[in-house]
Amino acid sequence: MTDQTHCDRMRRARAAQAAWATLPVRERCRRLRALRHQIAERSSEIVDVLSSDTGKTPLDGLSGDVLVTLEQLLYNEKHASRILTGHKVARSLLFFAGASFEESFEPYGVVLIYVPSNYPLQLSIIPAATALAAGNAVILKCSEKTPQTADLIRRFFVYAGFSGDLVQVVSDAPESASALIDAGPDMVFFTGSSRSGREVATRAAQRLIPAVLELGGLDPALVFADCNFNRTVEGVTYGAFANAGQVCVGIKRLYLEEPIFAAFLDALAERAGRLRIGGAKDCDLGSLPPGAARERFVAQVQDAIDKGARLHFPQHDGITGNEPVILSHVPAHARLLTEEVFGPVVFASSFKDEAEAVAYANASDFALSCSVWTADLVRARRVAGQMSAGSCAVNDVVRNIANPHSSFGGNRQSGYGRYHGPQGLLAFSRSKSVMTMSGRSQRERHWFPFTSQTFGLVQKVIAFRHG
Repeated sequence: MTDQTHCDRMRRARAAQAAWATLPVRERCRRLRALRHQIAERSSEIVDVLSSDTGKTPLDGLSGDVLVTLEQLLYNEKHASRILTGHKVARSLLFFAGASFEESFEPYGVVLIYVPSNYPLQLSIIPAATALAAGNAVILKCSEKTPQTADLIRRFFVYAGFSGDLVQVVSDAPESASALIDAGPDMVFFTGSSRSGREVATRAAQRLIPAVLELGGLDPALVFADCNFNRTVEGVTYGAFANAGQVCVGIKRLYLEEPIFAAFLDALAERAGRLRIGGAKDCDLGSLPPGAARERFVAQVQDAIDKGARLHFPQHDGITGNEPVILSHVPAHARLLTEEVFGPVVFASSFKDEAEAVAYANASDFALSCSVWTADLVRARRVAGQMSAGSCAVNDVVRNIANPHSSFGGNRQSGYGRYHGPQGLLAFSRSKSVMTMSGRSQRERHWFPFTSQTFGLVQKVIAFRHG
């Protein structure tokens, strides 16, 4: 795409946004309801397209993409008007007698949204619909790896009554799509790898364009000896291998208290061996799509093995990316511990006590989410409070980020900014404060001319209030 093409897109989006922003929030949400109904009515078609584009299992497409999306859209419909309504702000009567303050929320303008391929419906529709509810126009850059899903999303917005200027869905190649930032959007929302997110942030910063970055994770699970053993095995299996390990908040680093280390790994390997791999409705996980991503994953796992990691599953040579991988004793300099990992692998270490577990978990540069497994809920809350991740689940995993009322986002190399819940609607809005005075008096005491009497009065106020 040429620079002129991107500028034309931005110009058309900006013109459409000016009219859209004049609508009350409640009316915007009413129109977005038609989008939600489209998705619900055509869920079977969506699942088929997702399975074809990504290789994910039908149930993962239905629950992880469709249902999560519908719940977030419903949340916005119910709460956006209240959250985005302006309100009065308190002030000090001593300094602002006769004044009133109000804070309001306004859209940025045109929001450029980048979407990854692992959950292409959820990670497209949720930020796009939230940005629209806040009054923005959207240019939605879908992954070039999911062309059928991108076309389906485009049709959904058309059927729901949104113009092709207000919501523009593109699936350009990465080289062209990154140049969209140079066309001057008013905000960038990026979901993807930390490496690509750093490039987006740099390009946006050069133009002082605000950005929210939802990046990768290397999430830890801390498993204490008093956990519900069977539940924890099931939870870790799901957290590590759902969607063939292509879940940003999936478990990668597994820290097990020493007394249960060997038994837990044996049970985890046995459970992984019973997972059903394929594309049928009763299959548990699909396979990594062929290509560079799979090759990178296989190379990362093989690097760990070559450097001394112990392979617990599968119990044969030759990592293919088609089945779960369980490792232990992965050395600190292995790629699995220094890079973002996107595939069906979990690697385990042991810990002696709570302090050591927390230290191990927080040692990573990534800090997206984490999980704690223990029967002691007092300890669980204490450990959760010490974790550097943006979210934490206790005796559960992954599902916590699907609560539409709760914010989601990462720290460190896992990005910055939050969305979902009230934070999501506010993330796509600028706040504006307005002070109003009656204007009846001729001047204010702090205006010109400056006098020694005024200086002395300010000194007395400071001494009285702060001395």
